[in-house]
Amino acid sequence: MANLSFGAAALGLTFAFAAAAPSFAQSNDLDAKTSEGVVTSEQSCEYEGGTVMTLDAGKICFVAVRGADFATKAYDGQALGVVKCSGNGAYANELVQPSGQFCRVFLEQKKVAPSRAEVEAATRAQIKDEVVDEEG
Repeated sequence: MANLSFGAAALGLTFAFAAAAPSFAQSNDLDAKTSEGVVTSEQSCEYEGGTVMTLDAGKICFVAVRGADFATKAYDGQALGVVKCSGNGAYANELVQPSGQFCRVFLEQKKVAPSRAEVEAATRAQIKDEVVDEEG
């Protein structure tokens, strides 16, 4: 009877180690460079721990930049931010200074402020229209 119990225990341990073997292989995958950590939409912004904001310059994702130690698959899905500021989405991004630990990812084309000449021309036209309205 003791031999049967010992054999069953050995068989059980064999199956336990065989089942654990894939998890050891997966831990190597967790050290691989991440395929995530990129923001291209409002959903991916929130997934990476960012905040979507609408500013005068356009709609942005304000998100942290992961350190190099956190740029592996083990940290994906933990809302730690983007791996690097460049290469997110179709539009230019801006590293927020002076710390450089946050990134402004533009989710739409950045709006360009009008030049001084354009503002002055629009102001002159508006004043001219108001003067004509008062006289007329």
